[in-house]
Amino acid sequence: MILRGITRPLVWFIIAASFPALPAQSFIFASPNTREHMTDEDALASLGSFEEKNFVAVSQYLGARICAKPKVQQSEGLDGPGAENSVLITGCVQQSATYLAELLGRYAHQKSVLVFSPATNGTDRLWILTVPSQQPGDALRRLRQHGFAAATVMGENRNVRILIWVQDHTQDPQIHALASDTHAEIQEVTGRGTLIGNNDRAEAQRIFDREITAYERRRKAKFSQLLWSRKLRDMGLRSK
Repeated sequence: MILRGITRPLVWFIIAASFPALPAQSFIFASPNTREHMTDEDALASLGSFEEKNFVAVSQYLGARICAKPKVQQSEGLDGPGAENSVLITGCVQQSATYLAELLGRYAHQKSVLVFSPATNGTDRLWILTVPSQQPGDALRRLRQHGFAAATVMGENRNVRILIWVQDHTQDPQIHALASDTHAEIQEVTGRGTLIGNNDRAEAQRIFDREITAYERRRKAKFSQLLWSRKLRDMGLRSK
């Protein structure tokens, strides 16, 4: 359940280990997890679960049909003292990203999803910290030490990247302290972040349904018809 704390906003933290060079694309943060209070170890183990494999496969399948050049990456999300298996999706323009995020939120019965879209006149910012580390678990620990309560972590090669979405400047000192502590390179992107959903899971599904229906009426799209199909539900299975 990425973005579980929809009513505790101002900052969301995302750590990505492999990241393209900031084209005009949106960032989708979503998770298939609906469990509460998972440990870091359980969340990491869940990256190998069928739940995660299926969600990645469905994200890739829908993304390839909705976005120009989608890239889906597995991740481990920090949620206060706990964590959860998640995904980061890039390579979609804003409207397509929003539609895809809503489909995935509805598919996985999530409370919310996040879409961040770069914009020169945006009032939000996305801080990107590139950390010379091969230990995503250490990044989680350092985030907690600096008082951060929400994040998504992905380890790859020799770097971990930390993306921090802020809606004001109150967390700037923490961000710079984290960057100094981790010896990170730092970038700042202006734009707009949109949380879609609701703290009440049932209400969130109604919101997803309403927004998906409105988009599909405008664009003559029909991908919501696949959400409950065996085709999607069986993705990620491998025959022996």
